[in-house]
Amino acid sequence: MAAKKTATENRSKRKSAAIDDAQIKKKKAQLVEQVSESDNEISNSDESMASASGSEEEEEEEEEGEEDDDEDEGEHDEDEESRSAGDINKTHVEKKKGLGSKPTNAEIMALNETALLFKSNLFKLQVDELLSETLVMSNTKETRGLDAALKQIRDVLLQLSPVAEMSVDAASKMVRKLGRACNGPSSIPFPDPAPPAGMAIQLGFRAPAVVNVVGSYALGMAARTRAGFNVDMIAQMPSELFQERDHLNMRYFYKRAFYVSMLYAGLKQSALSESFEMSIDCMRNDLRLPVVTLRPRSDIRQLAKLDCCVRIVPTVASDKFSLRRLGADRNSIRPSFLIEGASDEDELPATPQYNAALSADALMVTHMSYLFETTSVCADFARAAALLRIWHGQRNTHGRKIGGQKLAGGRINGFVLTMVLAWLVRGGGNKGNGSRLSTGLGAHQLFKGAMEFLGAHDFEEQPLWMGDSDAGFAASGGPVLVDPTASVNILAGVQEWELAELRLAARATALDLNASGGSGDRFSRVFLSPDSGDVLLRYDHVLRISVPLGPFFAPRHGFNAPIARR
Repeated sequence: MAAKKTATENRSKRKSAAIDDAQIKKKKAQLVEQVSESDNEISNSDESMASASGSEEEEEEEEEGEEDDDEDEGEHDEDEESRSAGDINKTHVEKKKGLGSKPTNAEIMALNETALLFKSNLFKLQVDELLSETLVMSNTKETRGLDAALKQIRDVLLQLSPVAEMSVDAASKMVRKLGRACNGPSSIPFPDPAPPAGMAIQLGFRAPAVVNVVGSYALGMAARTRAGFNVDMIAQMPSELFQERDHLNMRYFYKRAFYVSMLYAGLKQSALSESFEMSIDCMRNDLRLPVVTLRPRSDIRQLAKLDCCVRIVPTVASDKFSLRRLGADRNSIRPSFLIEGASDEDELPATPQYNAALSADALMVTHMSYLFETTSVCADFARAAALLRIWHGQRNTHGRKIGGQKLAGGRINGFVLTMVLAWLVRGGGNKGNGSRLSTGLGAHQLFKGAMEFLGAHDFEEQPLWMGDSDAGFAASGGPVLVDPTASVNILAGVQEWELAELRLAARATALDLNASGGSGDRFSRVFLSPDSGDVLLRYDHVLRISVPLGPFFAPRHGFNAPIARR
């Protein structure tokens, strides 16, 4: 009886082993078919294999139960063999999945960035290459010579000798004498109107209290454009040179103009004159804001190949003048100053552009700090701002010649566009101005979002506030973009035609960026087109009107009679 039971158990084991071999072969055949299918089919087949395996195990249990309910040891062996076969199959599937596995979330986002936003791999690669070639970063091997020159300029400015305060007449004679000695300008670059004869104002000079590099170069967003790139250095004028009410009647700007003349003379008489060509220009085409410019001489190869322009910008401490008195709804030029015998008792008109020019000098460092904070909040903000500068440089008319004359251009520059981008990223104010662009976007997406916004937004109809109060800016008329301190309108003085051209150019660029892949070389149209700023190709008619200003400036100081304004 025991021998019969042993024989029965042996037959049962052999039958179970045969069933297991058939099952393993069947599963291997299924696995070969699954590997040849797509990733989705592999996933689906995995689920079907799991269900099939479960049903086969049920069949095994039924067959084994029919033969002998007491064969616990045989069933244990079957389970071990089944698990071993499953492990082999699982390992084989995992190896095959490594060859054609599904893309990760990061890979899918990268594919969408290229396919959906730029419509072409080539365009994205071209933009990345453009940034790698045009971005100028400080403290690199390329800019080693420039950084050393900036340090030398700083040292010269901090060691300039003081000049005692004197009248306008005496200051004009002094500058004229210095101009002959150093082959420089023979007059003080006073704004219009220049100080009237006999004006009670004292002009003096002290070495700058602070000299620092600011602007795009310090923020890591400087980019080479058609006209090169600028490196701005502030020279903060000592507070003791100004009185409490010097913000009235052009007094601040007259003292600033004399300060620029002395900075120019001091730099011209230093060893820097051997490396740089120096001149006096105006920021944003505003005669109230003269600056000293230094361009590397062509024989200084290490600097000349950078094609940069160093600008020395006089500023004033932010707490020297009350910014509340310089609001857009306040008057800072009394009628009696402009018209002899006029009364100052009547209601005085606001002087928003004058006030904005003075406030911008006082808040330059504050704006610099705000943009630096934005670069820390948004990783690709600086790269996007560089793209905006490159784009605008191709369309700006500044410096282009027509009829042998250089065009001055408008007042929209890289700083204005960067502040617009900062508003899109950070929003601000108590006017419900939330951010429009996520801080996690890349440089290309930020640039595209800025183009779409600039192509559709009207700054006059829809003013923007980065600060917490409009302070009468909307009532002053014109386009409005209030800075984070709610003290100055960044778009003050920007003409309607400038914004209309900006909208037109941005709208065309946005259409290019959203065009299908086969729409031609849109990269060249967006960033490289040399004709974008050609006035003769842009307009049907171009007129030039010369206005002799000699009779207007005859009774005043600082201007030569042949000057003409166009």
